[in-house]
Amino acid sequence: MGKKLNVALVGCWHPHVPRYYPILQKREDTELTCIWDSTPARGEEWSKKLGVPFVADYDALLRRDDVDAICIVAETCRHAELIEKAALAGKHIFTEKAFTLTVAEATKACDAVKKANVKFGIAYIRATTPAFALGKTLMDNGLLGDVNMVRIRNGVDASKMNDLPPDWFDKNISGGGAWIDLACHQMYLMDWMLGEPLDISANAINYFGRDVEDNVCAIVRFKNGTLGVAESTCSTFYSPYMFEIYGRKGSYICRIDAEESEIQLEANNLEKLRTLLPGVELKEEIIGGVVSNDSVNSLFGARAKVKVPVAQLPAQKEPIELWLDEILYGKANPFNIDCGYRLTRLMAGGVKALDEKRTITF
Repeated sequence: MGKKLNVALVGCWHPHVPRYYPILQKREDTELTCIWDSTPARGEEWSKKLGVPFVADYDALLRRDDVDAICIVAETCRHAELIEKAALAGKHIFTEKAFTLTVAEATKACDAVKKANVKFGIAYIRATTPAFALGKTLMDNGLLGDVNMVRIRNGVDASKMNDLPPDWFDKNISGGGAWIDLACHQMYLMDWMLGEPLDISANAINYFGRDVEDNVCAIVRFKNGTLGVAESTCSTFYSPYMFEIYGRKGSYICRIDAEESEIQLEANNLEKLRTLLPGVELKEEIIGGVVSNDSVNSLFGARAKVKVPVAQLPAQKEPIELWLDEILYGKANPFNIDCGYRLTRLMAGGVKALDEKRTITF
């Protein structure tokens, strides 16, 4: 094996830190070399836990010979500056979502990354969740027909919010609550699946009376004719992650904690579905319809209800691994710097819709 890629952990604020450092420490071709955090005590704590040095000065970290790339898990309000400085220093960059708080920041960060020609990745983690990836596969292969509605609900048990850092609920630090952090997942999934947006409207409540919203719903119209509904909450006892796609010829419903997802589609598309999922033990039920005289394998007017065992779906690499593979081996990474810009555009549009209580046109 050649030289390892040395990666620094930049920030330990976001609760997804444990999602990234095990990958960096377990891969044979990467090494976690040091840590920076805006709060020295927190940085020192993670330094001891992971057995790597804490570097108090971010600029000094970027000058280190043992830092080729950085993984940003810092406060959202710091992302833009951290990205710009890293790009200027020639370091490859992976960041937790959100990308930046404003479109102006996103534009500057994008320009810096492209000018430096460094590799960039962003945490579109649900886009690589097998059950969610299946939804896009069904769309791309026409099994659902023209899609006109996508609904995604993302909820976090309210009790878990007590485990977050206190400034998580400071809008100047986080940029927002259930909208900015949780609804990022819905927005990047819709960007990935549906493309260019037309406009967005949103409404929210503040159940706990904090500085940020904790229950929000947004509706986005897309140029391809699809309506996207995004629901996020951190004020409920339990709210299962729901991912639903509705089209003219079929639908797909996934509950993230369920062992099976469900597809409803025209029965004459069953064989195409089987071809897309070789080795997956589908549970098929034909509802209604008649058998064609031409072929006993063709059903017209019939609907197929198919249960898909999620555990049997092909594994997907995490976005951070796609980024690492792009740096080390030149492999394609679909979640690039342009994704970051588009995500901020959607999120900032939602913030404006909430603040001004009107529909925002993109």
